[in-house]
Amino acid sequence: MRTKYVNKQAGYTLIEIIGVIAIIAILAAVLTPRVISVIARGKVNSTAQGLASLKTATTDYIVKNGSIPLRDGTGATNGAVAIGRFDADLLSGGFTEKLFSCAIGTQLFDESALTGRIHVRSQTAASAAAVVAPTATVGGTNFNLDRDTATADFLTSQTIVCAVIPGVAIADAIALNKILDGDTNVGSAADVVGRCIYSAAAPDNTVTVYVYIGHY
Repeated sequence: MRTKYVNKQAGYTLIEIIGVIAIIAILAAVLTPRVISVIARGKVNSTAQGLASLKTATTDYIVKNGSIPLRDGTGATNGAVAIGRFDADLLSGGFTEKLFSCAIGTQLFDESALTGRIHVRSQTAASAAAVVAPTATVGGTNFNLDRDTATADFLTSQTIVCAVIPGVAIADAIALNKILDGDTNVGSAADVVGRCIYSAAAPDNTVTVYVYIGHY
């Protein structure tokens, strides 16, 4: 008498499936904030690196030309040299390969106004000792680099080169400030000290960041 063997492949039970889903949900809840934090930190770090490259390009421009043209941050062009942006001068002079861009803030490539998107300005310096808190549209002509409010850092005969980064999440602005100035800021108030300053946070928790690049 022959015995028949039947190979029965057991499937997953409903309880096992629910258990796996629950574990995945828990892991997602724990890891997602950390992944988001790592991505945000990477964006801020890459922005700091881009600013360092911009400083080098600006220094090379000054060495070669012995002056800085005035670019007041107005107009609406991404192309050739115009009144609005000094990074166009850097590009046309071969000091950089592209217009300044970074991973944080409002990066647009259309013909919209410069005031609402990332660019680099070069403006006549303000000689006031204390720095007035910048706004979303006004700033970058004065920086308190030496942290001494008794004396001015610049003369009105000088020109300041400044990176303007609007639409930055306040958390990213604080993180960038930490890298550039070593400060540990909290809250949503404006920052007026150091190389990296920013406006008070708007209702959507974004600020405009102004970063000192150089002066002549």
